[in-house]
Amino acid sequence: MSDIAKADAANRSVRTLIQGLAVDALIAVAGVLLVWLPDADLTSREAWTVVAITAAKSVLTAVASYVMRIREG
Repeated sequence: MSDIAKADAANRSVRTLIQGLAVDALIAVAGVLLVWLPDADLTSREAWTVVAITAAKSVLTAVASYVMRIREG
């Protein structure tokens, strides 16, 4: 494996770790809020709006990761 490939793999792994930790933190906060809010309704329109926003955030994160990789190469 070349030095360039090793550096690319290390860079990609760090980005993936940071992205994963960010998602983990958001899930932890959401869990705490659901326990804290006694009237939380997971079938409400607001709950599904949050799910849609979170999914959109994931898509945007993936696009940003792709763009970052293309610009590096």
